[in-house]
Amino acid sequence: MVDIADAYNKIAGWFDGNRTRTLIERPWLESLMRHVPPGAAILDLGCGTGEPILRYLVERGYVVTGVDASAAMLAIARRRFPETRFVLADMRGLALGARFDAINAWHSLFHLAPDEQRAMFATFARHLRPGGLLMFTSGTEHGETWSENGGQALYHASLDRAEYRSLLEAQGFQVMRYVENDEDCGGATVWIAGLAA
Repeated sequence: MVDIADAYNKIAGWFDGNRTRTLIERPWLESLMRHVPPGAAILDLGCGTGEPILRYLVERGYVVTGVDASAAMLAIARRRFPETRFVLADMRGLALGARFDAINAWHSLFHLAPDEQRAMFATFARHLRPGGLLMFTSGTEHGETWSENGGQALYHASLDRAEYRSLLEAQGFQVMRYVENDEDCGGATVWIAGLAA
């Protein structure tokens, strides 16, 4: 499998220039914010260059920690948001020693192989406070694919919807909202789940 961090290091400038700043994710972020008050701690897992999601959260008063495996992507984010804490880390080995009120893994979990995704749900639970929220995007059926971005091949994988639900429930999450192929959000399939208090 291609090294995703290495691929993003090579295309960081291209990605930042081509990533739309139109916040089509806004309804989902607003849904999250209805349950997480300003001032709460949010982990943006796979934050990239911080545009536009991290910026939206920071500007609304959230204490955001951005994590990404690409040093080049984080370098752009750090210049853009000098007051925000950023951590260079691979989510597969995440051990921040802290718990958050919410975790956002928008278009990041799907870069992991199926078994790696399965292991992430325990990691999510360890990094959330009781009652905390997890928002992530996925596919709807088990499979793997590749896409071309800025001349780099990027790997994507998905479990099927039933397995995601089972993995969430096994870690004490309850699915609060789930929409497949949201036409108003670029066709994303989005989950919001709450960790038992």
